[in-house]
Amino acid sequence: MRSIRWGAVVAGTAMAVVMAGAPVPAGAAPASDGANAQAPPAQAEHRPAIADFEGGRINLANGWGDATACLVWGQGGILECFRSAQALAARESELSPERAGGSGPTGTAPTGTAPTGTATTGTAPAAVSASSSFSCSSSLRLFDYNYYGGRELDFWDRGYWQNLGDFGFDNQTSSYIVGGCYAHLAEYNDGAGWWYPGATSPYHGEPYMSSGWNDRVSSIYIE
Repeated sequence: MRSIRWGAVVAGTAMAVVMAGAPVPAGAAPASDGANAQAPPAQAEHRPAIADFEGGRINLANGWGDATACLVWGQGGILECFRSAQALAARESELSPERAGGSGPTGTAPTGTAPTGTATTGTAPAAVSASSSFSCSSSLRLFDYNYYGGRELDFWDRGYWQNLGDFGFDNQTSSYIVGGCYAHLAEYNDGAGWWYPGATSPYHGEPYMSSGWNDRVSSIYIE
């Protein structure tokens, strides 16, 4: 059964908000062309994350109930949860042909790392058709236990910050696997604060977080 439309993004122009005294992102390197300051990443409109689960619906911010694995694909109108990681993987395989219907850059991804001393806000790109893909070829997978155990939360959408608290996963990430696109993990909502200093390049996995980063991630961005 097709899930309800969730978290529709709104059109708008992303803008940077300079925060005095904001920390330098961990492991940050200056952008060579200043692209970060000119085209800061956007953020999704905050709405309740109501997921389909076994014929019912659950608000993930209030708990997952018997679900252990969830898929977030706002572009496709998908927010679904499952009782097992195996069921989640099967659903992702089923949706892959639909997701592969389009290709193209988002035009809003940050270059490398966040600019020093800034945090970013704004709005997500306008909703796009299947012929103009804003989803990655494979999911960014977050886990709440070391070595890819516990609950799993997968993301496909690219081009804007997504806050984990909306999905009941704030400060819960203990390991992760990056999909086919570069990703960024931030300690505060909307990409603010320090960025995770470990590798977040395509297909990289971290069975446990770098020192000081266990249960510290609050938002994610997929390029």
